[in-house]
Amino acid sequence: MRKQIALLTIIVLFLGSILVWHEVNKPGWFPLQELQISGLVSTPVDAATEAAGLLKGNNLLAVSPKTVQARMARLPWVRSVHVKRQFPSTMLIRVVERVAVGMVREEGRLFLVDEHGATIKPLEKSDPLMLPIIVAAPGEEKEAQVVWLINLLGRHAWLRNRISEAVGIPGGRWILYTKQGVKLLFSQRTDQELELLRRLQEQYAVLDRKVRQVELRIPGKAMVRFAL
Repeated sequence: MRKQIALLTIIVLFLGSILVWHEVNKPGWFPLQELQISGLVSTPVDAATEAAGLLKGNNLLAVSPKTVQARMARLPWVRSVHVKRQFPSTMLIRVVERVAVGMVREEGRLFLVDEHGATIKPLEKSDPLMLPIIVAAPGEEKEAQVVWLINLLGRHAWLRNRISEAVGIPGGRWILYTKQGVKLLFSQRTDQELELLRRLQEQYAVLDRKVRQVELRIPGKAMVRFAL
């Protein structure tokens, strides 16, 4: 008899919970009144709101945070997103965006890339120019080349703002172009050659002169070709 009563109680509680869950999921219960999205820097608010796909008055219990998160994650600038219900009427969305550190040129088009070398999105007129433009060496991993170059310029901050384009050559070699049009030729000893270039710049301001090209691939030497 006791087992039958216990079983009946479990059934009643189970059915009751189903009825309660069904009831509170009806429109009118816990209606969405406020959507808070934080962390947006490059993503337009209207684009983020549209991607979230939430309507005022939606029952919070009927909204799947994982579904909202998956939709938001498709936005090009979004690195990660966390979605949380805040009862009785608010949905909280916290976004962490990717940071553009440069551009790559592929098949005649420009793309913004992040600090991991991954493509964010094609460059549009509304986007800021993020120099340098990087052309990765063919047949080698683009992401690794982008990261290597950005780290290189980070170690030689005196030069970074002067560079407009960086072209990778198979074998770990690079050709850099300054905003003034000076062509800089490097071997695989790029760090050492940049130190030599820095000394030349400090002593002779070589990058501020009418120079067409600086050849740095000969160990310990620099050959400067002046513009005619």
